[in-house]
Amino acid sequence: MSFKLGDVIIDRLQFGYGAKSNGTPLYVLTQLSDASISISAESQDITDKEGNLVYRKYTGKKGDVTATNAFMNLAVVEALSATDAEIATKEHGIVMPMFKIVKSGETLDITDYVDGSVVVNALSADGSMGKEYKLGSTASATEFSIASIDADENAGTVAGAVLTPPSDADEVQYVVKFKKTVYSGTKITNSADNFPKSHELFFKALAVDPCNKEVLKACIIEIPSFMPSPDMELNIAGGDSQTLNYTGAMMLDYCSVDKTLFNLYFIDEDEEV
Repeated sequence: MSFKLGDVIIDRLQFGYGAKSNGTPLYVLTQLSDASISISAESQDITDKEGNLVYRKYTGKKGDVTATNAFMNLAVVEALSATDAEIATKEHGIVMPMFKIVKSGETLDITDYVDGSVVVNALSADGSMGKEYKLGSTASATEFSIASIDADENAGTVAGAVLTPPSDADEVQYVVKFKKTVYSGTKITNSADNFPKSHELFFKALAVDPCNKEVLKACIIEIPSFMPSPDMELNIAGGDSQTLNYTGAMMLDYCSVDKTLFNLYFIDEDEEV
């Protein structure tokens, strides 16, 4: 029996997928809570002398995409920032800022720190920052110290550095700011003169036939030329709202014969999830 057009019910949005036109993948969004496509067009009305609508002509069709990812996604932040993320590896370290709180009487591991970057201040219980301390050869009431640890293969230890905070009797904890070379992580720069580039965007949803609700089918939307908006809001406070909104415009696939904005594919096969 040939496939017939009719009603379908979207069970859930499974994921989004962004890729360059040559097929190189950019990101996968596995935590999409919702996505919508809006198509609009300009209209021109032809009326008679009494103002009655005789004919309406539509031109300038365009589409907008809005999606919400439940979590911050670093690959999307990279795409919206329009800069290649710098990935730290064992062979390529990245200098990053670090902030730590250390209690009085304890020590802090600052291995791979950048010499001259360590700043130590008293931190009161109410959160106010106190006086700044200088680096000394040994920790005292007015100075903190940094001890280097040499690697010892026989003892199974690796090279490192340990900070000992001041022994100021009036303070209970200290905030330590320093820079260190990180070998696992990333750096993404969002600069004022870089804007996102267009790419392909796909959404995959799972759907059901209203007359056969036991079987899921794949529904895929392909947007050949998607231009993401550089607008971005990063929720970094934690809690139950950590969404990342993802919006953009469908651009006319000008070089295609049918000037595609999007394709919708419904695959009439059982989908295993």
